[in-house]
Amino acid sequence: MSEDSDVLYRLLVQRVEDYAIYMLTPDGTIANWNAGAQRAKGYTPEEVVGKHFSCFYTEEDKKSGWPQHGLETARSTGRYESEGWRQRKDGSLFWAHIIIEALREAGEIIGFAKITRDVTQRRETEKELLKAKELAESNSEQLSSLSQFLNTVIANIPSSVIVENAVSREILLVNRQAERLLGISREKMLGKRPQDCMGFGLSNFINKQSDECLRAEGVHKSEQQLLTAIGDRTLQTTSSVIRGHDPQTSYVMMIADDVTDQQAAHARIHHMAHHDNLTSLPNRILFSQRLNEALQRDSYTHSHTATLCLDLDNFKNVNDALGHQVGDELLRAISKRLRMTLRDDDTLARIGGDEFAVVLPGLKDISAAHQISKRLIESVRPPVIIDGHSLSVGLSIGIALADSTENTPDQLLRCADMALYEAKRNGRNRYEDFRIEMDAAARKRRVVEMDLRDAITCNQLRLYYQPITDAKHDAVIGYEALMRWHHPQNGLIMPVDFIPIAEETGLIHSLGSFALHEACREATTWTGSQTVAVNLSPIQFKNSGLVSVVESALEASGLDPSRLEVEITESVLLDNTLGNIDTLRKLKALGVRIALDDFGTGYSSLSYLRSFPFDKIKIDRSFINDMQDSREALAIIRAITGMSRSLDIQTTAEGVETPEQFRRLKEEGCSLFQGYYFGRPQPSESRLTGFTPL
Repeated sequence: MSEDSDVLYRLLVQRVEDYAIYMLTPDGTIANWNAGAQRAKGYTPEEVVGKHFSCFYTEEDKKSGWPQHGLETARSTGRYESEGWRQRKDGSLFWAHIIIEALREAGEIIGFAKITRDVTQRRETEKELLKAKELAESNSEQLSSLSQFLNTVIANIPSSVIVENAVSREILLVNRQAERLLGISREKMLGKRPQDCMGFGLSNFINKQSDECLRAEGVHKSEQQLLTAIGDRTLQTTSSVIRGHDPQTSYVMMIADDVTDQQAAHARIHHMAHHDNLTSLPNRILFSQRLNEALQRDSYTHSHTATLCLDLDNFKNVNDALGHQVGDELLRAISKRLRMTLRDDDTLARIGGDEFAVVLPGLKDISAAHQISKRLIESVRPPVIIDGHSLSVGLSIGIALADSTENTPDQLLRCADMALYEAKRNGRNRYEDFRIEMDAAARKRRVVEMDLRDAITCNQLRLYYQPITDAKHDAVIGYEALMRWHHPQNGLIMPVDFIPIAEETGLIHSLGSFALHEACREATTWTGSQTVAVNLSPIQFKNSGLVSVVESALEASGLDPSRLEVEITESVLLDNTLGNIDTLRKLKALGVRIALDDFGTGYSSLSYLRSFPFDKIKIDRSFINDMQDSREALAIIRAITGMSRSLDIQTTAEGVETPEQFRRLKEEGCSLFQGYYFGRPQPSESRLTGFTPL
């Protein structure tokens, strides 16, 4: 399906006005609402989406449990169809024909499609015909054959009805719906054969239905698309023979139902259940079906299927800075580029947010998947212009190649997702193949994650404090709080082994809150007025409540804000710069001191000092380690200390391990020092509180 037709298809249900079409969640809550529903029931989408669909039933039907009966029937059998009174917004009633169909994914109910049509007029017509039948029967026994005929008509109104003499094929009866469908008045058809009063296409269609019906000596049913006076329509036709006492009183009755809109509505419901509403790409359900089909097909052709997981780099920054409307337009534009890059047999699906997945069937080997991945990355690279904004994003891709007939769609998607994680970890805007060791690493991460959740709730985490001193080296003027995990089986675990996993899983927000509250609480028990420094992860800045967490830690402990120092890395200023700087300003307004950690390792270190008035710069330990043997490292230290003096910013040299390093750093003008030379991190109760005079 082309992109333009996909868009038209996506809008079709919303434009249909003769049918109320909407979807229900598994518990019967209304999820969406089309124009036909608004026209039939009087509610706007804003008034009704989110309500239970029983609001349309009369109080009597509600008490009798009819809404739940319909839902449970559809749940157990797949479909429920009935007619009955329903209630509009203004309280008026209408006679409705209702269909509820269950939508399933992997055998589980994910919702219901509900189609309602106002058939009040048809019901009134049936009642009038019934009166005519009863009158005919009461007036004359000679009209009993007409009564039988009227019974059949009543059962099928408001369909198009045409009755012919079975022998002469003269048209004896035409109802109004048939006049509208054929575009010919009743007077021009009565007493004539179809070929004498209508075009070849229509007359051939009617004659064929009669021939098949008489040949079968009973009933003939068909479904066919036909060009009629009201356009191309899909007709479900039932032709019946009604036999009298002799051949001259035998008739052929054709009843044609126009099911064009109904089929389009059903098709749209099916499309909605299998496609993403924003991009019209296949969703996760259809993606799994296509992947399963590709795996089965390739098992016979001895070729390979690859699964790709795609994730847009930097999309969240665009979404946060410019809003979801621009973000949605960007996703549509990127999805078009990706689709145009792929082959006709490939399937591109959106599986959530800025994540996409691709099925690549019929590959000879992994190199073909590499070439396609390169083209996908290049297709995303050029900027996208939306509302005057030039937007650039990257693309990270994970690749999993099916290597046996035992591969399942879920397994391949999981492997591709692990490879995607590796691509993002290795710098983004690249692709990575799945390797078996990735699975082992992922399992280890999951174990650590589960244990870490227990650690938070079971008080296995503690803060250790490393002393900070000045050039005099005669007193501890502050501490850096460093987290340690006392695992009941694995012993002491260092931050490098669990902080990255906490950042990936979002547990860093709980760990960060614990560190802030615990550091402030323990600092208030110290006899001196030493400062306490707490590290903040860049991920914590994605939490809009970070400032509130710091404020809560200060209030709960009663610690003077000037004694709390938060340390950030340069990556905080690379990610959503304006928003993060605003957060830093709010922290500064609380009276908290701000330190820039690992200074000198970023790409634009000097520019950061212009964007925010930091209280302290911490020189990265790599320069301290190399300054004995590297002129470049010593020159960088000298430049940092000189610049800090001119900006009146303190400098902390971290990682000092020898007296020679301490001496050289003092000579270069460093303000503060920490490292194993001065003391190792210890729990609060056994921390170093002073130094032995040198």
